[in-house]
Amino acid sequence: MPSPSTPMGTFLSFLFFTSFVAVVTYYRTRQENLNSSQGYFLGGNSLSGWVIAGSLLLTNLSAANITGMTAQVYATNLAPIAWTVAVIPPLLLFAGVLLPTFLKRGFATIPEFLEQRYGSSTRRLVTALFLFCYVFGGMPVALYGGAIAIMHLFNVPTLLGVDEATCVWILVGLLGVIGGTYALFGGLKGVAVSDTLNGIGLLTGGLLVFIFGVRYVGDGNFFGGIKTMFTTETHKLDSIGGKNDLVPFAVLFTGMIMHNAFYWCTNQFIVQRCFGARNLAEGQKGVIIAGYFKILNVFYIAIPGIIAYHVYGGNAFENNDFIYPTLVRDIMPGVFVGFFAAVIFGAVLSTYNSVLNSSVTLFAIDIYKPMWGSHLSDDVIIKRSKWVGCFLVIFTMFVAPFIMKFQDGLFVYMVKAEVLFGAPIFLILLVGYFSKTVSTKAANITLISYLITLSVSQFNPALPVHYLHALGALFVLHVIMLFGLSKVFPLDRSIEPTTPATNIDMTPWKHFKLVGGLCLVLMVLTFMIFSPLGLVKNAVDKQIDYGYLAAGSVVAILMYLIPYRIYKRMQTEE
Repeated sequence: MPSPSTPMGTFLSFLFFTSFVAVVTYYRTRQENLNSSQGYFLGGNSLSGWVIAGSLLLTNLSAANITGMTAQVYATNLAPIAWTVAVIPPLLLFAGVLLPTFLKRGFATIPEFLEQRYGSSTRRLVTALFLFCYVFGGMPVALYGGAIAIMHLFNVPTLLGVDEATCVWILVGLLGVIGGTYALFGGLKGVAVSDTLNGIGLLTGGLLVFIFGVRYVGDGNFFGGIKTMFTTETHKLDSIGGKNDLVPFAVLFTGMIMHNAFYWCTNQFIVQRCFGARNLAEGQKGVIIAGYFKILNVFYIAIPGIIAYHVYGGNAFENNDFIYPTLVRDIMPGVFVGFFAAVIFGAVLSTYNSVLNSSVTLFAIDIYKPMWGSHLSDDVIIKRSKWVGCFLVIFTMFVAPFIMKFQDGLFVYMVKAEVLFGAPIFLILLVGYFSKTVSTKAANITLISYLITLSVSQFNPALPVHYLHALGALFVLHVIMLFGLSKVFPLDRSIEPTTPATNIDMTPWKHFKLVGGLCLVLMVLTFMIFSPLGLVKNAVDKQIDYGYLAAGSVVAILMYLIPYRIYKRMQTEE
């Protein structure tokens, strides 16, 4: 059994790693030119593949993701790993098709591309949706999730002598100020460097949680713990979710495709890291490496849910969101608790400051500069954008604690916010990228219609189907609507391509197809291993919606193969 951690040892190890990240980040960015748009928003196009991969990993892994997935796996089975494993096809679509165009044309934001395709009205509309999503979704979720994790790792209410609600307000304020400092004064390069260091810490810390957790299950014997976890009650290892599970397997082929495609192909705070790549090869390399890390997520944010089930038994927690920090505190030896708290702290800051940096980028490039600052220098625009960033920090610090009043919990709040705003943006981008006939008015009407119908379906408790099935069905209907409206309101503007960027080497990564293909194979093998074809020997009887699975498979094939064929034709024409 691990030795208990002392408050001083825990605090010192936490302080050491956090300070180490801050010092190295300052050292690496102190000579960067942060007074130009390219330097501040795109890291001077100097990011390597490994830095991009680390930044993507940490930007995605907020405390809400870590604690939320562990909680869901503990309560059910490994079906929720679909959120992390099934992202490989969208990553390949982005790295192989969309990223080359975005880098070649020198875009800094997704709305920039949409203006070139549809016009300024669509650009402003999408920018507003992004900002609304980040201000009420991404940033408050990161702050609140981090506050919950840190609070239970350090038992802060007892240390401060306050109730949990007051403690949440205090920790949200602390995280907001520190995260805002990283993002506003370090630019994208500062965010990416700190993300890389915290990414190394997260992989190390996650591995330690896995090792010590398995040893704990095996009463001090690692291999005994492995045997217990993978041979007893193996229904917990089943990744093929039934009709009534939190993540039915069929949704992988319907709404989850749309959500993952938005998140990894068009979400500004994700793709901005790749826009800062020093060349196309490094950008593609970073995206694919991130894909392998996403599959590894199974072991450091999903398997802990299985470990917790064997350690505590079922239904041992009143609030399952507390499982992960409680498990870490109970199984980790002494000083490692502080180190892992620093890692969680870094993951929280990474998500928060990444979303904040992207929000400031969207405001500066897509709102302020086109409308009021076309005659101003980059230095002036950046300074004024930082003031807006300060306002966003204060505002989201006020919003975050109120998430505790959301009855369905943190993870559901986060997912529904992403789903609500993500799918409409991805729809008009995907169709607009590959179709030359879709009009601006049709795109704007479809975007608003999809947003309204999604709002009704996502927050309707009487909805007879899973909300991700509804998302997928509405996606198909609105694609049809978009083409239909374009017949009624024909395209009335010429689509002029932007001037290609001259400072970016557009040579593709020579190993992209091989390494990307292997990543796709590994994704399939992961689902097979954690299924009745692999480790699951006593699977629970479940119903699978084969109708949704079949229909979704057809849509998925069309959604990926048609764009790929069109892209190859576009390349040939060039």
